[in-house]
Amino acid sequence: MLNKSSVHFTTLSLALSVGLTLYASIPATADSPQTPIRQTTPNRARSGRLRFRLPKVGAPRTREPGASRGSSNCSNQGKSVMALLPDTNVGLTVAERPTLFVAIPSSSAEQAEFTLHDEENQQEALYKTKIPIPSTAGIVSISLPSDADSPQLEVGKKYRWSFSVICDAEDRAADIFVEGWVQRIEPSATLVKDLEKATERDRPVLYAEAGLWLDTIASLANLRNASPNDSSLVTDWEDLLKAVNLGTVAKEPLIKLETSTSSTP
Repeated sequence: MLNKSSVHFTTLSLALSVGLTLYASIPATADSPQTPIRQTTPNRARSGRLRFRLPKVGAPRTREPGASRGSSNCSNQGKSVMALLPDTNVGLTVAERPTLFVAIPSSSAEQAEFTLHDEENQQEALYKTKIPIPSTAGIVSISLPSDADSPQLEVGKKYRWSFSVICDAEDRAADIFVEGWVQRIEPSATLVKDLEKATERDRPVLYAEAGLWLDTIASLANLRNASPNDSSLVTDWEDLLKAVNLGTVAKEPLIKLETSTSSTP
């Protein structure tokens, strides 16, 4: 865990509205993941009717739980933050402003910070915002807002993001944080055509077949938010997370957060 600075679903659109509608990290070095290839591995992670195709994203990476650089830890029972990403720690998307998911532990913290960096400039954040969080454990999501202050992801570019639970505003080394990577790719003509004809219920299946993790999980979360009592959606969600070795947080509730946030360009 990096100590640094109910079903309900997180809808905090970072406009932060960060309506949180409601990944470890890849080193920021020349060794960063290569451009993902749209070809997929023959092995599929099965989750009920969903078959997530794990795409090839260059050099192998490993997802790790969050950590902290300090000695203190404000989370209860010493649990960490976890990015909801495949084992590669890279989430592919076709969205200009995708939604990112994080599992947070119960803690005494009242705020978290989300940052987004361009792979080519790791020093200056493209986007940064503080988000109020509850004391209870659960899964929240962060959506880049549709406004002038929020960047649109460019096709083919890689971005590093981080989510930090702020344990001590005066000592950010005590934050519990996690990092992940996101890359936007161009959807195939076939996928575009299929999506045009698909129902909302079919969208997660199409995204999963295309290896688009962020779009798969976001579309499935939206369905759960719209139909919280649908047990088949709960099963799809839990099976999907278990299929990419996120079973430890598969049953965590989706938390709806307050929309008040502060953002910094």
